[in-house]
Amino acid sequence: MMLATRTIVVWCADWPAVALMGTGRAGLEDPQQPCVVLRANRVVATNATARSEGVRIGSRRREAQRLCPAALVLERDLDREARAFEAVLATLDDITPRIEITRPGTVLFPARGPSRYFGGDEAVAAKLHSVVSAALLVPTAVGVGVADGVFAATLAARQAGRAQPGAQPSGAQPSGAQPSGAGGALVIP
Repeated sequence: MMLATRTIVVWCADWPAVALMGTGRAGLEDPQQPCVVLRANRVVATNATARSEGVRIGSRRREAQRLCPAALVLERDLDREARAFEAVLATLDDITPRIEITRPGTVLFPARGPSRYFGGDEAVAAKLHSVVSAALLVPTAVGVGVADGVFAATLAARQAGRAQPGAQPSGAQPSGAQPSGAGGALVIP
């Protein structure tokens, strides 16, 4: 039986919206401005403000505009998402050279080297959370998950990114999971 490799996943929530909002174009300067990103007239991403108005991923354009008339409606631009994510990657390059980009907004890498260098899983998760949060032009939730295997680390990162800063993760956390000192990090022993 092969053991899963200890993995770190860093996830930036709402990345398509964050990438478009950070462009500096007219009307996109305010991070509290509701934003809806579409592909083929379906919502593929929103920011927290639009979600609070009831817009959900998968909704049609008209429904999103009905629920949140003040929302900026933008078409998805995969190239811009990738270019915007390069700033985050540059900051991660100082922590580890072995970065795998699963999609713009989500990266993973082996935990062994960075965990040893920074003094453990909790310490590296806290460091990653602060470094990535500082690199973002538009504030958004950042989740860092550390677990055995890519799947578990991805779930931990998404759970940590959805938790409110300073709050304990909800009952959906795996048994034995420990929130680290950072607001958006979850380490599964």
